Amino acid sequence: MQDSWQELYQNTKGTVYQCALTNRFIVDFCGEQTAFSVLDFRQFRRMVEAVDLRQMALMTDDAHDVAILSPPRTDRCFVLTLCELVHLRDLLSGTRFVQDLYRLIDECGCSFTEDTRLAVQ
Repeated sequence: MQDSWQELYQNTKGTVYQCALTNRFIVDFCGEQTAFSVLDFRQFRRMVEAVDLRQMALMTDDAHDVAILSPPRTDRCFVLTLCELVHLRDLLSGTRFVQDLYRLIDECGCSFTEDTRLAVQ
């Protein structure tokens, strides 16, 4: 982990950080790190949320064993099983919750340290 990275959320399969220098999100999932701009991170989260987990679980043919996601403006391609998708969805949803919580606390007039304020932006 870089010195300028602040951990936003972590689960058993990964961690999401925000870089204090670049304001980029770094998704460390299953040992691989991918950096996203704020807008690209939101778009990637929507891509993950759009995958129909129920259909994936119910279909028996090989074509539904994995979901292939290609995030915007990265050279990374995520090939994810159903379980990996559940973990990734949890990771991204948890990050969104933390950001929303920081934003609400900030709106109430509470003060933050400079490192914590990054996640609110």
